[in-house]
Amino acid sequence: MKRKNSFWNELKRRNVIKSAISYVVVAWLLIRIVALLGDILEMPLWISKSLFYLLLIGFPFYLLGSWIYEFTPTGIKRTSKVTESASIRKKTGKRLNKIIIAFLVLILAVLIVDRFIITDKKAENNISSLVLATNATTIAVLPFQDFSEQKDNAYFADGLTEELLNLLSQVTNLKVTSRTSTFSFKNSELKITDIAKKLNVSYILEGSVRKSGNLLRITAQLIDAKNDKHLWSETYDRTLDNIFVIQDEVSEAVVKALEINLLDTKPLPKSKKTNPEAYKLYLQAIHESHFSSDPQQLIQAVSFAKQALAIDSNYVPAWLLLANIYQTQANNGTLTFDEGYGLATKAAKKVLEIEPNNALAYAYLADIELGYNWDFTKAKKLNAIALKLDGSNPEIINLTAVLAIALGNIEKALRLQEYSASLDPLNPDIYYQLVNVYYCANRLDEAVDAAKKCIELQPNRYAIHYYYTRVLLQQNKPNEALEAIKAEKDEGWRLQMYADIYFKLNEKEKSDAYLNELILKYEQEMAYQIAESYSFRRDTENAFKWLDIAYKLHDVGLNEVLSEPRFRNLHNDKRWQLFIEKMGFPETANDTQ
Repeated sequence: MKRKNSFWNELKRRNVIKSAISYVVVAWLLIRIVALLGDILEMPLWISKSLFYLLLIGFPFYLLGSWIYEFTPTGIKRTSKVTESASIRKKTGKRLNKIIIAFLVLILAVLIVDRFIITDKKAENNISSLVLATNATTIAVLPFQDFSEQKDNAYFADGLTEELLNLLSQVTNLKVTSRTSTFSFKNSELKITDIAKKLNVSYILEGSVRKSGNLLRITAQLIDAKNDKHLWSETYDRTLDNIFVIQDEVSEAVVKALEINLLDTKPLPKSKKTNPEAYKLYLQAIHESHFSSDPQQLIQAVSFAKQALAIDSNYVPAWLLLANIYQTQANNGTLTFDEGYGLATKAAKKVLEIEPNNALAYAYLADIELGYNWDFTKAKKLNAIALKLDGSNPEIINLTAVLAIALGNIEKALRLQEYSASLDPLNPDIYYQLVNVYYCANRLDEAVDAAKKCIELQPNRYAIHYYYTRVLLQQNKPNEALEAIKAEKDEGWRLQMYADIYFKLNEKEKSDAYLNELILKYEQEMAYQIAESYSFRRDTENAFKWLDIAYKLHDVGLNEVLSEPRFRNLHNDKRWQLFIEKMGFPETANDTQ
């Protein structure tokens, strides 16, 4: 004991303890400052990681130096050679005290700036950007009609429509209705004023395409839907080589006609130019990719995209399309999980090689980190970069909402999904997502309304009747839930809901039978849902057992474990925090981003 005390006293005498504390304090401050600068300046992740490892490696060497060496008025000398009369260890100790106090004050200042200025500013910017977009000039781009003699250029007309939609959606203070809603009016006999009311927009851009060989005639017109008045129209007779110029001219003319007040100094967006043949193949790929429920058409879309890239290997839109399709194929079983997400990652990274500031590529990589790698911290950082680069892109907004649900940020997800619905008011997928977000937020009446809207738009949409049933059960309406689940076509979803409904109706024997059948038939595919049902029954032991099974199976349902209301009764159990840590959720997961 005496020897231990002697060693401890020697550590204090040589100021090793104070040196260690000062090193940790200074190192923490440096790491925090670099992290903040990384968020502001969009610095690569390797910079902050490299600094951390460098400081970690340097720590034992610094302590060793503190033990061996001492500062003296004549320089650094070995402690063993410094006489007691020449030593200024006490003065050095006081200086270290001052350094520690000073840096602790700086740390406090940085924490205050981070929490009350930077974080609040981010939240303010996110909210204000949505408010700005909500109050912006509203426009819809209707599908251009194919007036070609053979009527065989629908893919080209549709592609041109999408390209114009994408260009206009990048214009500040212009709110553009998304593709799904506008294309629901393809070949519609409705009047422009009626379409505008359904889409809740003030202006409509429509047109036609006549293509013959390499010759194009494109007509476009802008209509003030409220007053049923034509504001601008133009006809372009060009060759296919000029398609990108035409797109740019149309978008510029629309902005000018609407007299939009651009709120920044950024130039108007321009089309991504490529070889005309590559562009034609790309438009065919887009056309096929919209049939996401048909695996064969997705395979055809991949083929067209690859042909386009064989002509122009640096054509970014084709690489982005491939990244999106590969993820879809991984999720629908056309490709294995590993193969699909591996190819999607390569495609997105290829985009960043060509175009380092491409927002969608960052958003796709964030979604891959979320769904495939379960690296929630990295997903959050990549998504933040995507938002900074293009915070108005509807696809990025939707992916951000998905990430927010995964991180337990329900209010943020709700705000984003409601904004997505305003951009795409006739898209059943949006209402499908809204059902889940309202359910997690315990806004059950609104969840019911969103479910009914989704069913109205797409009665056979996968799992919508299942989610509608869950909401009714959460509202303590088991008899209505029992009726609603009958419309669900998927057997696995039906079995889970029957098990839960009959448990709620106190018919335990029936409930057990359905749950046992669910386990027998769908143990591999629905481990997460089985855990939900046990938690619903307040069977904590089995709930955690099946959560662990879901984790081993990499069940993607676990992405929403933080937000799922059925698991809230587990939150006070010590095993819950251990499970969340095992999943890899960041400590700030439940904080507003």
